[in-house]
Amino acid sequence: MKKIVAAILALMLVLSVAAFAEGNPTIAYVPKVIGQPWWDHVQQGVEAWAADKGIDVIYKGGTTTDSAEQVQIMTDLVNQGIDILCFSPNDPDACEQICKQARDKGVIVIATEASGMENVDFDIEAFDEAGLGAFLMDELAAQMGEEGEYITMVGSMTMESQNNWADAAIARQEAAYPNMTLVPDKRVEDNSDAQEAYNLTMQLKEKYPDLKGILGTGSFDAPGAARAIEEMGLTGEMFAISVAMPAEVSDYLINGTLKSVALWDASVTAKVQLNAAMKLFAGESIEEGSDLGEEGYAAIHIADNGKGKNYIYGDGYLAVTVDNWESFGF
Repeated sequence: MKKIVAAILALMLVLSVAAFAEGNPTIAYVPKVIGQPWWDHVQQGVEAWAADKGIDVIYKGGTTTDSAEQVQIMTDLVNQGIDILCFSPNDPDACEQICKQARDKGVIVIATEASGMENVDFDIEAFDEAGLGAFLMDELAAQMGEEGEYITMVGSMTMESQNNWADAAIARQEAAYPNMTLVPDKRVEDNSDAQEAYNLTMQLKEKYPDLKGILGTGSFDAPGAARAIEEMGLTGEMFAISVAMPAEVSDYLINGTLKSVALWDASVTAKVQLNAAMKLFAGESIEEGSDLGEEGYAAIHIADNGKGKNYIYGDGYLAVTVDNWESFGF
C-alpha cells in the first residue's frame, strides 16, 4: 500500500511540474529608460511579442537612466514573484546582486548590452561588440578622409557595452587609420541626453579647435552632436556618428550634417531575449547554432565573456543613410 501511495505522489509531482512548465510564466522586461524613442521602439517589440504569444509581459522602467532607480524596479519585480526577468542595465555592476538574488530564487535572467555580467543566464547582443566598434570607426574614418582629431562619446561611463564599442573603435583606428588622432580627453559622457551631447560638442570644439570627428555609441550622441555641428556652420568639415533612430536623425541625413548612423533593431533583440527565456523555461537548452526565432538569430554564436559561456550574439548592425532611412519606419 505504501508503495502505491508513493507511486501516486511521485506521479502527481511529475504532473504538477509538467503543468507548471506548460503554463505561461510571469515575465518582466526592464529597459534602460522609458519615454525615449529607442526604448519606445523596444516596448513596441515587446508588446508585439506578447500579443503574438498570448503571454503578458510587464514592461517597467525608470524615467531616467539612474542605475539605483533601475535596480529598485528590478528588486520590486523579483520580490513580486516573476519567473523571467529580461533587462538592459544602465550599470551592469550595480545589477549583479539583484540578478544573483533573482537566479537564486529560480528566476530566468536574460540581459542585453551587458556582455560582462556574471549573474545572468545569457546576455544577448545583435552583434559582436568588436565588430560594431570597428564598423563605427570605418564609417567615421571614411567621412573624415581617414585623418584628423576625434573623440569618443558614450551615454555613461558605466554602460559596459557602449564603452566596449568605443574601445573597439579606438583599436580599429590604431590598427587601420594612423593619420587619425584621439584627443587627450579620449571619452566624454552625455548621460544619454541629446542636449548634453550638443553642449559637449560645443565645448569640445572650443577646447580642440582641430576636432574633426565624434564617435558616439549611445542613441543620443550623434543627434546632439549634429545639431551643434550644424549651428557652428561646420557641415562637411566636422563629422559625427553613433547608433541612432532613423527618424530622429532624418533631417541631419537629408541636409548632409550626418553622413550615416549605425543601427540594429533593438526590438528584435528584445524578442530574442524573450524567446531565449521561454526556451529555458520549457527546459530546453541553448547551444552554438541554436535558432532563437528572429531574423539574424537563426544560428546564434555563443562566446565566453570571461565569466562563463553566456554571451550570445547574432549578425545585426547596418548603416543608416539618406538613401535608406525611410525604409525603417521608425
